[in-house]
Amino acid sequence: MSVNEASIKVMAIPLGEIEPNPDQPRKFFDETKLEELAAQFRSVGQLQPIVVRPAGGTFQIVMGERRWRAMHLVEGAETIEAKVVSSVDDEKAFVMGISENIGRADMTLMEEAQAYADLVGLGYVAQGIAEMFGKTKDYVVWRMDLLNLTTDIAELVAEGKIKADFAWYLSKLSPANQKVAVTRYMKGDFKTETDASIFAQALRMKENQEGFFSEKELSDKEKEEKSKERKRAKSKVDQVERAGTLLEELSQMTPTELAELFEGEVGKHLDAVDRVRKAAAETAKKLRKAKAMSEAKQLTVRPELEVEPEADAEEPTEAELTAVEVVEVEVEADLEAAA
Repeated sequence: MSVNEASIKVMAIPLGEIEPNPDQPRKFFDETKLEELAAQFRSVGQLQPIVVRPAGGTFQIVMGERRWRAMHLVEGAETIEAKVVSSVDDEKAFVMGISENIGRADMTLMEEAQAYADLVGLGYVAQGIAEMFGKTKDYVVWRMDLLNLTTDIAELVAEGKIKADFAWYLSKLSPANQKVAVTRYMKGDFKTETDASIFAQALRMKENQEGFFSEKELSDKEKEEKSKERKRAKSKVDQVERAGTLLEELSQMTPTELAELFEGEVGKHLDAVDRVRKAAAETAKKLRKAKAMSEAKQLTVRPELEVEPEADAEEPTEAELTAVEVVEVEVEADLEAAA
């Protein structure tokens, strides 16, 4: 956001005459990082002035609140170098504050999501916001989706206890199913972040009944055919396990030993193992999804516990929170029974 250079002047302003912008998009400031910056000030001084604007008899920070906070930690510091801009209104100040913070490691996902949503409230559209901050439209929309998280889960995301991808998949779920997935996640039931996200996707599919298990009643003949199909599949998996054991044995051999063992046919066997590796990777990927779908199907959430939020509600209702607590108990019981 450009500001008329003629309206800018740099001066030393007493720390006590400066106040933070209440609309500052970043609410969390890492104390360790502030102390590191304060140490830099003590060593080499302030290298870059903050930006403030007149606010009655004081000044309000437009950009540089972190530097202002760090300067308070420097013993004997009474002033801070600041550029005073007189042609910045509330909206420009807000946009400049976001510009300074977007991409910083210590700006939480939820702070970023709220900042974009606030801009939408000012009349900006996702595409314009994306261009303003060098992001894609999808990135901006996905971040704002995080605002659909329940309050307690949003706090876990803000604290970095839940990562971005899993958080986004959670945001697409009902409040009750958000709790279901997070309960398992915090218990360490998932081996990887990907497994957690796949499980959340499976819950979403269950909610929408998209591509999920067929609920139609099978005839006796169909049941018999399904039983035979399962036996054939189990037989194939048994063969895969035996092949896996053989490959593990081969993996213990040195390249020299393998060269002597397969002399003249090393390339052929390498191609064969590569085909197995690729097929195994693809099958494992699909089996992870199948596992998540199977686990999602086993979970039961009583319909009366699913509370639809008001269209303009921002916080989960008391009934929703109660529902989530009951669901968590039922889900844990279901998981233990299915284990």
